[in-house]
Amino acid sequence: MITKRKTKKRLASVLGLAFADGHLRACQVSRAKGANEVVKAASAALTLDLLHPESELVGREIRNHLDAAGIRERHCVVALPAGWIMSQHTTVPALSPEDAVSFLQIEAEKGFPCDPAQLQIARSFHRSAGVAYVTQLAVRKEQLEQLATVVKAAGLKSVSFSLGLAALPGVIAPAGQGRITVAVEPKGATLLISAGGGIAALRTCEAAVESEVGEQVVNGNAVARELRITFEQVPADLRADLRQLALCGDETMCRQLAEKLAEWAGAEGVAVTRSLATQQPISDQIAEQVASRWLAAEGPDLEFLPPHPGRWAKMVARYNSKRLATAGFAVGGAAVLAVGFFAWQEFRRWSLRAEWEAMAVEVKALDVVQDRIREFRPWYDESFRNLTILSRVTECFPDNGSVTARSVEIHGITAQTVSISGTARDNASLLRTLDQLRKVQEVQAVKVEQIRGKVPAQFTFTFRWKGNTGS
Repeated sequence: MITKRKTKKRLASVLGLAFADGHLRACQVSRAKGANEVVKAASAALTLDLLHPESELVGREIRNHLDAAGIRERHCVVALPAGWIMSQHTTVPALSPEDAVSFLQIEAEKGFPCDPAQLQIARSFHRSAGVAYVTQLAVRKEQLEQLATVVKAAGLKSVSFSLGLAALPGVIAPAGQGRITVAVEPKGATLLISAGGGIAALRTCEAAVESEVGEQVVNGNAVARELRITFEQVPADLRADLRQLALCGDETMCRQLAEKLAEWAGAEGVAVTRSLATQQPISDQIAEQVASRWLAAEGPDLEFLPPHPGRWAKMVARYNSKRLATAGFAVGGAAVLAVGFFAWQEFRRWSLRAEWEAMAVEVKALDVVQDRIREFRPWYDESFRNLTILSRVTECFPDNGSVTARSVEIHGITAQTVSISGTARDNASLLRTLDQLRKVQEVQAVKVEQIRGKVPAQFTFTFRWKGNTGS
């Protein structure tokens, strides 16, 4: 089962957009009798990256390419770059719906390298004979916001942000069957494993393709290694259903990859096929399919477009019938009680004023003393805040040296902002260190600012220290 969101407005046509390897693929699909048909299509290289800080320039470039192709459709479905999507596979215990939501939120906090509040998460539920699973797929909200700005600057209106590879026919296998799909493109490969009626794993290989003498050649060893790792991470009860490995993308590269994977696939009992239309670029297929599926199903299987309720929906949610009745009773009761309390309030104000006049002199004297205390308190701070921060942070780092700090910066006086940079041998050690740090009572808002490299990984994270500020 895959979570899905419906849309209320039924459109006659929609524009599918796919971005890969610095290229734009656009395909306008319209409703026709009995089926959808492609009206216009465009493919062009982009000189600017989607995450370029000048979003207006990127949008203007996309608009120019669409105008050159004669595409005027405004509503668009965008297939997100596969490299933007992070995934996490989790076993779901038997819980009530409310507890299940809380459980998945905790799993997201543990599994993703940043605060789940900074992510837009879609969930793909699936199950074997006796166990329920879910794959949580997440995209950083800042990336989605910038993409939305680019789309708006291009004169388009986003109706969906989706996972493009999942829209291709047959990629999501029905329950009881399993399928491995490897999409090969000039600058990388995307692995998607479907089992139990949903997505069991998703991974991208950034360096999966290398160039030799001007030709694109698949680095089969790298892809095979990533595929074996991903395959073994799938639970055994789901892995038993994986009997098909479908290659799609460039025909030459798929043939080279099929030769590299033949021995491993034979050992695992997996049949290697190239069932998709390899003569057509995979990004073109994705642009067409995300638009066609959106028109046919009134929404994508996995939705990453942040919700934007309209004014009417906000008003209805805010003032529904139950709330209106409650507000009516409250207003009526307040009107009845207002007259009775008015005289009492006036008497109370008079008595408080008399009490204040009696203590005014002492209060002013205390104010003077407190002002002096505030003025000189910073000079008598014996709390050793910086040393305390370093001590508590050191306690969170592992003793085996798998995570080390290269620099520590502490800013602020009462509420310090701490920035730590260093190296980690592996992501698991870094995540355990961050978990330990979040458990410290004085630490708030732990945020991973940057992770670069793999072994060792260079990281930078920040947090706010809310400890004792001294007397």
